[in-house]
Amino acid sequence: MKLFKVIIGLFVALFYFLPKAIYLNLLIAYYTFFNYKENLTADPNVHLKRAKKLLKNARNHLLLYAALEIRFALERIVHNELIFSEKASNHALDMYDPSKKRKIMSTIDDNVNYPHEIYFVDKKTNERIYWGMYKPLPQEKVNNIKGRLGDLLHAREGIKLGISNDNWYIQTRKFLYDSLETLTSHLKSNEKYFKYAELNHFEMEKLPYYNSN
Repeated sequence: MKLFKVIIGLFVALFYFLPKAIYLNLLIAYYTFFNYKENLTADPNVHLKRAKKLLKNARNHLLLYAALEIRFALERIVHNELIFSEKASNHALDMYDPSKKRKIMSTIDDNVNYPHEIYFVDKKTNERIYWGMYKPLPQEKVNNIKGRLGDLLHAREGIKLGISNDNWYIQTRKFLYDSLETLTSHLKSNEKYFKYAELNHFEMEKLPYYNSN
């Protein structure tokens, strides 16, 4: 009887528990190597979430890593809008500078500087259905954020490195939080201008200019 129980135990271990253990280990390995949140991403929302997490940490040396995530988010936001324009050259799309890309957007179509309500239009009935809102990210805002971030991502002189409440740290944290809020707010419920501007079944109604500063 004991021998029979041992054989049954070995059978269960080999054909039930062992495969489950192998499967779980494979899942863990897959998660470790392919979980997108831990790897590079093309989604500006992910960069902004990482920046927010870093800014919540009180350790001042993490400010530079938050600045880097915000810079990536800014580049992605501008690039992801320009890429929908058929008039954008490969040279323009290959640029890294978000300020230059934003200026190219205005050159292609000045209407990118204005907010628009977007409507889907049924060509048979002429019915207009509200689709969403395009809210521009102003050129001056892109320039300001890009310039300040570039300044941060260089070695600094004159900072009281051993004093955690030095004014530089306070001002830098505030700037990063403000930039984070600006870009996060821009992404919420915001459609891309060039994605709809040249489509026959969509109409874009320009709204009065506004300045988000």
